[in-house]
Amino acid sequence: MKKPGCSKCNEAQTQGRCYIDEETGLLCVELVKKIELPKGKKVLVPQICTECGTTEWITIDTCEENEKSSD
Repeated sequence: MKKPGCSKCNEAQTQGRCYIDEETGLLCVELVKKIELPKGKKVLVPQICTECGTTEWITIDTCEENEKSSD
């Protein structure tokens, strides 16, 4: 869900990488240019608007990508 007044959510999204902070045990997200996705898995990936911070979670199915590329 995008924040009211942000017109950049569709243009300024960056992929994130999730990890558990070892000190606090909190789920954290860092902005990355590109992440390596495991093959043959469905991966939940955060898309973060760099303008307002709105996070949208998307599922990337690397099983489908493998099937398409093998044809």
